[in-house]
Amino acid sequence: MKTRGNGRIYSRPDTRFLWCAYFLRGEEHRQSTGESDEKKAQKFLDRKLMEVGADRIDARPFVSPHQERVKIDELCDALAENYRSRGKDSKQFISNLAVVRKHFGQQRAASLTAHNVTRWINELRSQGYACATCNRYSQLLSQAFNLAIRNRVLATRPNIERLSETGNARQGFVSRTELERIVDNLPQYLQDLVLFAFLSSWRRGEILSLTWSDVEGDTIRLRAEHSKSRKARSLALEGELAELIARRQSQQQGPLVFHHGGHAITDLRKAWVTACRMAGVPDRLFHDLRRSGVRDMIRAGVAPHVAMTISGHETDSMLKRYAIISDTDQRAALRRTADFRAAEQQEQRGVVSERVQ
Repeated sequence: MKTRGNGRIYSRPDTRFLWCAYFLRGEEHRQSTGESDEKKAQKFLDRKLMEVGADRIDARPFVSPHQERVKIDELCDALAENYRSRGKDSKQFISNLAVVRKHFGQQRAASLTAHNVTRWINELRSQGYACATCNRYSQLLSQAFNLAIRNRVLATRPNIERLSETGNARQGFVSRTELERIVDNLPQYLQDLVLFAFLSSWRRGEILSLTWSDVEGDTIRLRAEHSKSRKARSLALEGELAELIARRQSQQQGPLVFHHGGHAITDLRKAWVTACRMAGVPDRLFHDLRRSGVRDMIRAGVAPHVAMTISGHETDSMLKRYAIISDTDQRAALRRTADFRAAEQQEQRGVVSERVQ
């Protein structure tokens, strides 16, 4: 078969279709033209040579035959392996990645467009998914493409835009009075667990993972594999927290600190919702306990970096989101400021009076 430019058309004994070969940066690429007619096969090669030329002048990256065959499922596999190697995989990550796989898994990565992603996000939004949740899904899709490009599995990626999360921060809090009403309406096996969440500001999964081997005297050691940040941390047992753990020790049934008859607690959502409704606060979330604990520490004057060691937050930006200021806080702040100014003015008047005398 004849050769044109840097490419050629040739036949193979195992297929009726003609094949083509061409070069880019010293590497030969071969693929089927999908045509048995030489003229049509030559047109296919011409298109490929135009793509090669566009890449050479940096007009558009060339997509090789191998890259054209890569499916998004393969990108997700590589991302999951990357997360495991860095110790960042979690149940939440696996769950979110499964959503991406379900919708895009069998699609060829090179064919995915920004419009495809936007349409998917709009579908999720129409189903009631929050902007933050949609962003978590699209973020993983974006990470999968970025990793593929770093590993030279792909040459390009679609532009995946992020939705605005302005105003998305949850603002639910639980007061101590509300907490007591909620606890009174919970099954007994959940009462200490909820109180611990309020006092410690820990995440639910971290609390449920605790075993008696994690309790060392007057300190709890949270293992790295049970922490969302994958970093071990400790919690000093003081005051009401110390009393709570002592009470749990007296009810010890097996290795778990918090349990139901010695068995792991797997779901408390229904009991929580019922207790909140009976307590007159039906809109409260379990995670509100964490927000409430952090906010109370900040309002009590605890240094942010100390509060972070207790709650397990990685950045103080989250603490700022929780430290929502109420009208009562503002009035108290203005009163304290006025008192300070009055005292300062009184002190200055005293200095002036002494000078006059």
